[in-house]
Formats: sequence, C-alpha cells, structure tokens
Amino acid sequence: MKKNFLLLIFTMLLQFATAQETEKALAKRQNIQTKLLEAKVLLEKDNGKLWGKPIWNDSIIVIDFDSSIYSLANLPNSKTDNDTLHYKTMERNSLVFVNTTQKYEGKEYATVLNNYLDDKSATVIHELFHLLQMKSRKFKGNPIEYLDETNARILLRLEYQALKNALKAISEKRKNVEVKNHLKDAVIFRKERQKQYAKCLNDELEIETLEALANYTGFALSSYSNKYEKAIEEINDREEAKTYTRPFPYATGPAYGLIFDYLDIPWKNGLDKIYNFADIYENMVLKSALNVNKKGLESAKLRNNFEEINRQEIAREKEQKKLIDYYTDLLFNKPTLKVAITDIEHYGRTFNMNGTLTLNDKGIVYSSIKGRDKSGKNFGNFGTIEGKNQLGKAGILSYEKEGKTYFVFPLPSKIEGRKIISEFYEIELNPDWKAVKQNDGNMEIVREPEEH
Repeated sequence: MKKNFLLLIFTMLLQFATAQETEKALAKRQNIQTKLLEAKVLLEKDNGKLWGKPIWNDSIIVIDFDSSIYSLANLPNSKTDNDTLHYKTMERNSLVFVNTTQKYEGKEYATVLNNYLDDKSATVIHELFHLLQMKSRKFKGNPIEYLDETNARILLRLEYQALKNALKAISEKRKNVEVKNHLKDAVIFRKERQKQYAKCLNDELEIETLEALANYTGFALSSYSNKYEKAIEEINDREEAKTYTRPFPYATGPAYGLIFDYLDIPWKNGLDKIYNFADIYENMVLKSALNVNKKGLESAKLRNNFEEINRQEIAREKEQKKLIDYYTDLLFNKPTLKVAITDIEHYGRTFNMNGTLTLNDKGIVYSSIKGRDKSGKNFGNFGTIEGKNQLGKAGILSYEKEGKTYFVFPLPSKIEGRKIISEFYEIELNPDWKAVKQNDGNMEIVREPEEH
C-alpha cells in the first residue's frame, strides 16, 4: 500500500514537472513569435524608406542555448503550433551561437540569440540589415589594430565625447548651431586620427560601413523611445571595452547616423558604397574641407574632457604593457599547440569583441572564443572555459600567414582520445586528426595520413 502511494506521488510530481516544462516551452515560443512579429511590423512600416529597399525578410532564425531554433520561415523538419512560428532542435555544429548571418540548409539566414530579443527589435533589425547589405556588396570586418595604441584611443575617446555632447544637445532640444559645433569637434578628432594612421583608413571604413550602418539601422528603426539617449549609452558601453579594434563602429554608427538624420542631411546613397562620415560632414554639413590645425585641435581637446581621458589612457597603457608581456611569454616564449584552418569559409568563430588584445604585429589574442567546424574538413571544435576566459588569464592567438589562418594555444594539460584539455580551453578533434609533439617541444594538430 505504502509502495503504491509513493509511486502515485512520484507519478504526480513527474506529471507536474512535465506540465511546467511544457508551459515554459510554450511561453518561450510565444515570446519569440511576439518579438519577431514586432520587428516585422516596424520594418513593414518603414517599407524601404530608410535605405530604398525593404529590410524585412522571413529568413531569420532565433537560436537558444539549448540548441533549439525558431523562425517564421518553415525550416526543414520543423514543428509548428500555429503555422506562424516554426521550431526544431538544430543539428550539431550546423549553426554558431552568435548574432550574424549564417548559411543553414543551403540558405542564408540572419541569426539572433534568444537573449538579445528584449532590445525593442534593434538586434533583429541589425542582423536583417546585414542580410540585405550582403546582397549588394561584401565588406571586410577585420579588427583595426592601431586602435589599441594609446594615442589612437585618446583621439577616438575625444571623438566619442564630442558625439555624446551632440546627441545630448539634440535630446535636450538645444539649438542646431550647438549640435553642429559638437559634431565639428567630433570630425576634428576623427580627421586627426585618420591622418595619423592613414594606412589603415580603407580597412577602417570597410568595417565601419559593415557594422556602423547595421547598428545605426537597428537604432533608427527600433521602438526605443529616446534614441539619442540610447546612442549615448551605446558609446559609453563601447568606450568601456578593453579594446577598441572591433567594437568602435557599433558606437560611431548610431551617433553619426542619428545626428545626420536630425540635421536633415540626405547622407544615405545605397548599400554598395563605402561610407566615410568625415567626408559626409564636409560635403553636406560644412560644405567645405575641414582643415585641422594644432591650435584648433588643442581648443577642441579642452572642450571634450581631454585631461581626464588622457590620464585614464596613460594609466591603461601601463596595464596594457603587462598584458603584452604576459601573452608574449605565454604564447611565444613557452611551448604551444598550433593548428591551421584548412577550410576557413566553413569555420565559425564567436568571440567577445571586448576581450581581445592586439599583440604588436604578431596577431590578436582572444580571451573568450569558440570555434565550430561546419564542413568536417577542419581539425574540430574548441572553446575557452566560462569563468576563466578573461584577459590576463586565458588567451588563444590567431594570425594570418600566406593566406592561412592559424590558432595558437598554450600547451594542454592532458589529451584523452579526441579531447585536448587545458585549464582554460577544450578542443574536440574530428576523426583523423591528432596532436603531435615537435622536436622543439611545441605541439601541432595535424591530419593523420590516409591508409592505402
């Protein structure tokens, strides 16, 4: 009798837990559907007015960290409760957990992580813009390494400050002349920085066209109530990053775009062009070339918090030197494990763009990164370990040489079958790959020769 009673209680608890899980899953699907439809309404209202082409596309996938994916498009082998939202568990390594554009089942999709849906549609619109943009032209998104240099960071932060001043003036409904004065200061710092690092300008404008325009579009067409305040928050977030090499266009795009729109400047001229905010300012606002002289630059510095920015960056430079020394020792002086990516087009990478370090001319260190092979032609998958993936602790170097991409890891602590394990990372090798020791004490991951 007691045994039957306990069995009944267990069954009821199991049914209750199952019902709770089902209710939770239904609520999640309903929330995802609602968020996607909210973005669709916003973009259908725009109907191509912002860029001359409609941005909405059903080819968007929401990815959850339990490997379930959701879309308004009818995904292959998916389920649906209402013929509106389709869902399924994605196949292993078919998509990378990142906000981007990715190929799935032979078709290009915008992908957005589930935990990015609560930002008034900004991220959904950002990624759908990329999907539209790439139909017109592909842009390089390489990190701009000079932006880790102290002088460059100071000039960029001065530009940020001037942009924040302009956005604040708009938000507080001040006169246009004040907005334009702050905008002029921003362009003074921009032109000075780009003059000093002119050899990097083309790559800088490419990544800015790629990410700045997408982030601007996400802000402009979102349902944020005060977009100028949100653009200031975005600058503040990007300014706090350890590195500026990759995050900077996410700050400059919404700022310049919203300011130009406020001033009623017709600055957008298609999706197949490289955009240069300094040129737009000179041609459409100032209507002449902006000449930056030493006196004008020093005056602009005084108006934009130079003393505090300079003090902070000089202190940071000392810390940066310690990091460079640490990673030089870890990844060059000590033995390492190296691997080459053989099929770069089908190797997905996700990383914390705020946790990178430019290691002089030797490559970029990633403190938090995951790699996923989607073709079976590469060595396998890897990832840094949560909680230990911080600058000054973990670090994986990536560099380009003779058209190939290489990853360099600190030596692992153990190898178990196809698993390579370290305190800071784990690698799962594909079949036919192995780690071999070299004569100099280093290791390399290589493909095993085929047997004949």
